[in-house]
Amino acid sequence: MNKKVLIITYYWPPAGGPGVQRVLKFAKYLPEFGWEPIILTVENGDYHATDESLLKDVPQNLKVHKIKAFSVLDLYKKILGRKKAISSFELTKSEGGLKFKIIKWIRANLFIPDARGGWKRAAVKRGLRIIREEKPEIIFTSSPPHSLQLIGLKLKRKTGVKWVADFRDPWTDAFWDKELPRLKIIQKLNLSIEKRVIGNADELITISNGCAQLLSKDSGKKFKLLFNGYDDLDFNGIIKSGSNKFRINYVGSISSKQNPINFFKSIQALPLETKELLEVNFYGSFDSEVIMKSRENGNYTRFHSYISHDMAIKKMVDSEILLILIPENSKGIITGKLFEYLATKNFILGIAPENNEIESLLTECSIGQVFGYNHDLTDVLNERISQWKKGKENLVNIDAIKKYSRRQITGDLSKTLNKVSLHE
Repeated sequence: MNKKVLIITYYWPPAGGPGVQRVLKFAKYLPEFGWEPIILTVENGDYHATDESLLKDVPQNLKVHKIKAFSVLDLYKKILGRKKAISSFELTKSEGGLKFKIIKWIRANLFIPDARGGWKRAAVKRGLRIIREEKPEIIFTSSPPHSLQLIGLKLKRKTGVKWVADFRDPWTDAFWDKELPRLKIIQKLNLSIEKRVIGNADELITISNGCAQLLSKDSGKKFKLLFNGYDDLDFNGIIKSGSNKFRINYVGSISSKQNPINFFKSIQALPLETKELLEVNFYGSFDSEVIMKSRENGNYTRFHSYISHDMAIKKMVDSEILLILIPENSKGIITGKLFEYLATKNFILGIAPENNEIESLLTECSIGQVFGYNHDLTDVLNERISQWKKGKENLVNIDAIKKYSRRQITGDLSKTLNKVSLHE
């Protein structure tokens, strides 16, 4: 009989974007390793995007408990006349009218650690009932939003059930958090909450060495490293289509801290006959400065809104270069899509600050190169286009790439859950 793990997550299908996929894939593969997941999530989550295609990955017999939440973000949207949620990246913008600046100040100082905690009390109540009825061996929480870690903390204190806290991003040291207009006393409060969570979890997990360093620097606690990954099944039947165009694709959001200005300039600097061969597409959500800089440099990039995960996989596969952008003032950021990029075996062009963590991954897999934001990319673009014209394939380290499959990483998670459940 499988052991049970209560998984608490804010993002769950039909939520879209990368945040939902880590927990979704864990839930999909954990039964293969002797663990039965039970999901506790929010019913009316405030998502930046929805993606019905992810529903097919929800196991048929999975128990999913949904809690209706009070959402202060609904009020924000009404005041600002918007339909979509305010992203963390948007909160770092310096521009915006007085109304937006007031909203941002309220969000930064009255809702700690974030504005998605309106389901905490109801989630604790439901969690206690689930624990009483299902008797799980482990409570597993995955954030952001980091407010949900307080649900795990409360449940552990009330029941004594072992608790594993998973962090997909830094907390107080996240670059978007540091740029919020917070009062010093609020900053201290946020840090104290972070310390309390980290200090009380039975096991701590995160997605990169850099994240582990940021999260542990005050507590000295050790974090287990479990990368994000790619699901082999997402690529079943997806065959790269031929094209007379050299396709450069980017999938995901871009903040002003990731603006690839030199990439746009490098494309502009290419000979006209080379530029005519290019097809450059960005899919997702983008800071207005990014679009503006593209237009200032020849406007060779086409910007598209969010696409489903299934369609994103197809666009990744149908590429000659996949672009990845790591924010300039971040540390330890390894975006989830990087691993899906790896699975395509297409060349990956990274733009990142010094001492970034993606460079070693690309080198290990022999699949790409990383350059700084100020680097002239004309030569690398010319080289890749030349190789493409000659019909040369991208030679990669297949064995290294296989290490990052979701199934294998879930197997590593199961070992951690086993260790925690057996530890008195």
